[in-house]
Amino acid sequence: MFQKSQNKEYSREDVLRTVAEFVVCDDQSLVVADKPAFRNCLVAMRPNAILADIPSTHDVSAYIHNAFIEFFKDLKV
Repeated sequence: MFQKSQNKEYSREDVLRTVAEFVVCDDQSLVVADKPAFRNCLVAMRPNAILADIPSTHDVSAYIHNAFIEFFKDLKV
């Protein structure tokens, strides 16, 4: 159920990708990324996080849009 991580380096891109997967795969609203309770969960997992480390609704939306465009580019090839 849970993936075991190997003390890998923190990456803002990994957090953004993971939040986007959560939104898409769990059929969540994009607004969940801006909910205080959700953001607090992310901070609890990384207490040293700064505001820029936590993806916003806009960040998640843009990431999903760009991933969709890349997916279609790969299909055309």
